[in-house]
Amino acid sequence: MSVVSFRVDKRLKARMDRLRHINWSELLRRYVESVVEQEERKLRSAKDPLAIKRAVEEMDRLAKISEGSGWIAEEEVIRWRRRRFSYSTQA
Repeated sequence: MSVVSFRVDKRLKARMDRLRHINWSELLRRYVESVVEQEERKLRSAKDPLAIKRAVEEMDRLAKISEGSGWIAEEEVIRWRRRRFSYSTQA
C-alpha cells in the first residue's frame, strides 16, 4: 500500500483529534476512492464513441416508428402529466 499525505491547518487537526472514534485514514481512503470512481465514470461515458453511435441509431429507429403516425411526444407528456396531477388532487 502506498502512502499519501496532505496538510490541514492546526485548528482542523485539533478538531479531528477530539473525534478519536473516527478512523480518518479509512474515511479519507473511501472518499478518495469514490471520487476516483466518479471521475473515471465521467471519462468513460464522455469518450465512448460506440455507445454514442448506438444511442443515435436507437433514437433514429424509434423516430421512424412514430413517423407518420400523428403521435407527438410533447402532447403525450402533457396528457400523462394532466392525468397524474388531476388524480392527485381528487382526494
